[in-house]
Order: sequence, then C-alpha cells, then structure tokens
Amino acid sequence: MARDNDRIDSRIACLRTKDVPATLISDDGYHCEVWRSSGSIFRNGQRQSLDLVVKVPRQAISESEVRVLHREHHQIRERLGDIVPVTVFARTEIDEHPSMIAMAPNIRRWFDVANPVHEEEIAPLIGQSDRLRQAIQHFVDAAEHWYATESKVIDLYGRDNLVFDRNRHLHYIDSFSVFFYADLLAVLPDPDPGLIERIRISRERLGYLQHLLSHSA
Repeated sequence: MARDNDRIDSRIACLRTKDVPATLISDDGYHCEVWRSSGSIFRNGQRQSLDLVVKVPRQAISESEVRVLHREHHQIRERLGDIVPVTVFARTEIDEHPSMIAMAPNIRRWFDVANPVHEEEIAPLIGQSDRLRQAIQHFVDAAEHWYATESKVIDLYGRDNLVFDRNRHLHYIDSFSVFFYADLLAVLPDPDPGLIERIRISRERLGYLQHLLSHSA
C-alpha cells in the first residue's frame, strides 16, 4: 500500500533515512517492506538519475543469516543472469539492532507472471515472443534443477516475485530467503503449516509456468 511524500520508518545506520524521500510500495511481503526512492546525485560533475528500491526486513538478521541470504541471491543470479536484478546487500543496524538492507533497481512491474489470474493477458504475449518463452523456460529449468538436486523450492508464493516489465522483459525480483527447503518437511517432527503452504503454492505456480510454455509453443 503506497504512501506519498514519505520517509522510511526505520532508523537505518547506513542511510540518512530522514533525508531520503521514499514511498512505501509494498508492505505485504512475508520477509520485508519495500520502499522506492528516486532522485539524482552528482558524480564526477554530472547529474545521474536514481530509481531504487530499498528492502527493509521485518525482523533482525544475524551475521550468519546475512551470509546465507547473500549466498542464495548470488546463486540465483549466477544461474539466471539478467533475469535477477543486480542487488546490493548491506550489513547495518536497523533501529539499533544488527540487520541488513537490500537495494536494487526499481523494476516497473506490469504483470505478475506466476499468478494464474493473469493467464488470459499473458498467454498471448508469450505466444508472440521467442525471447519471453526462452526466458521463462530458462527460469523453469533452473527451478526444477534446484528442486531435483537440492530440494530447494524457489519462492513463487509472494506477490510479484516473477514479473514482466512494460518492455516485456522477465525479472525475478525477490531478494530475501529466495528458497524454501522442502527436505525440512521430512526432517522436522511437526513442520510449520505456513511453510507447507508456501512450498505447495510455489510448486503449483511453477507447474502453471510449464503449462503456459506448453500451450504457447
């Protein structure tokens, strides 16, 4: 839910949040709030425009958790390439507690690709574009590889994790805890029902992407 002319609520040690104009563009994420900040800076005597999102976690994050989040994101970017925006992770204190933030380019989202409610609009776009089909196929292949070899389920549960922008490019824009670990369901004596549901929905949405591809070939 967006709010205009706002500032990031939290005190972030590495940002002068009281001086950074920002708009809350998403507060329904499971892991974090997402703020958009746009403006310009001078670098080497030239004005450069900035349009960034700042992702602020809801809970404190330990140093070991920071390493895991960074490693996971590095893994998906290494495999998926430009589908995953370049993201900067910064260890910092938030409200005087050790944590981290993530900063990435603002992607002007058009469609949530993994949500079946958009099939009627998205299917024709995919059918008309080899580039889109190849990008979605690349994503699906990577996700299935991670599931088959490491029992990792890429997060498609959240809203707008996998999106088209208005130039019809595919982006995976999640940054925090991008994988669910399906093997935990067999190891834990009493698995979290929320985790079970997030894995189920993510796998169903991956199957939906495969459905889109098979019907657009």
